[in-house]
Amino acid sequence: MKHKGVKYYQKTNFNIVRKLTFIALSLCVSVACMLHLSAKWLYPTFLNYAKMQTNKLSTALVNKAIQTTILKDLKEDEIVEVTFQENGVASSVEFNTYSINKITSKVSSSVYSHLKYVEEGNIEKIEYDKLGLEVDSNLLSNGIIYEIPYGMALNNALLANLGPRLPVRFTLLGEITSQVVCEVTQYGINNALIEVIATLTIKMQVVIPLATTISEMEYPIPIAIKVIQGVVPTYFQGSNAIDDNFVIPLQ
Repeated sequence: MKHKGVKYYQKTNFNIVRKLTFIALSLCVSVACMLHLSAKWLYPTFLNYAKMQTNKLSTALVNKAIQTTILKDLKEDEIVEVTFQENGVASSVEFNTYSINKITSKVSSSVYSHLKYVEEGNIEKIEYDKLGLEVDSNLLSNGIIYEIPYGMALNNALLANLGPRLPVRFTLLGEITSQVVCEVTQYGINNALIEVIATLTIKMQVVIPLATTISEMEYPIPIAIKVIQGVVPTYFQGSNAIDDNFVIPLQ
């Protein structure tokens, strides 16, 4: 009878182990399927929202860089130099390449350093309170720029704040590149509009749990805008200027 009892006990233990193994495998398969479905259907929405929040942060830091560099140090006469004739008519326009590159370099360096501070959680160096961001400073101090509620993917206002929250982080990819364009276009009658625009390109890797994407954003920044006035004819008809001595015949 002892041998039968031992065999029954061993068989019972074997059945329990087999059931537990089956349950564990089923749970693993179910979790894997849920993660796959989430990655396929829900995560594109999360990533788009994460990119939007990253863009919002970058825009705030670019605006801050403009206020602390361009508005503070810029002197428009040093950027665009206009030479006038004796009669006050502009004869030539020159762009000060050194000053333009200096200002652009300052803006790029400021934006890069501030983004690095946020990435590393050093928010005390970016004057966070003046950025106007609706993000908890405790999150930013941990390198988290936003938390996306899981219910956001359901596109339902009532369920938007339900479920766990996904932390959004980012990593800068390379340096911030800049391109300066100087344009002279016709403005009104015999006037010229001069624009010096620096475009910053910021490339980031946006990261949320189990997913990541690359975000590349461009920010055009006006360095200088100036209107050069030419000689306006006394009479103007369409695109043809009429001489000052033009007289309307009387009958």
